[in-house]
Amino acid sequence: MSRPFSELRTKLFESLGVLDIYTCYGKKVHIGKDLSVVVEGTKIDCEVESLEEARLYAKRYIETQKLLEDIDTTVPEEKVAYYIRKYHNVDKITDTLVESYIELASSNLFTVDPVVSAIKERTAVEFSGKFEYKLNDGNTVAINEDTQDTLNNLLQDKPEIVEYMRESKNNFMRIIKEVT
Repeated sequence: MSRPFSELRTKLFESLGVLDIYTCYGKKVHIGKDLSVVVEGTKIDCEVESLEEARLYAKRYIETQKLLEDIDTTVPEEKVAYYIRKYHNVDKITDTLVESYIELASSNLFTVDPVVSAIKERTAVEFSGKFEYKLNDGNTVAINEDTQDTLNNLLQDKPEIVEYMRESKNNFMRIIKEVT
């Protein structure tokens, strides 16, 4: 007597203590009998009341993680230090020197310094097609058009949240995680 695949699958899941195992956006998802959600081996803190809610939560979680991967800070300090070494004979590269170059590259001040040119070139190439914003803490973030549209829709009538996001990279990232 042969059993249908769905019955065998259900028995297997019961023996493993899960309701469902599947792949979402290339990430392995487990939903436990207690409706716990595990994505790629990491248990996600959530409170859901049904299998469908758990699936939806897992999907949103994965989408949020993908969104966060699309948000970058510009010109990492290591890359600036690399350019300084490449174009200048400097014995010691300090944080102050790196910050000075980042500030100079962020300004519209004309310069022929090859380090500034390299930083500006890299930034233009890396962030083409993205919206770039300078935050009050000095960090710059770049988001893609889809993320910008999502934020426009969600935060249209919430100027206090927008102000909060402008303060720092941490605030910006926190709101991105909460609204998606």
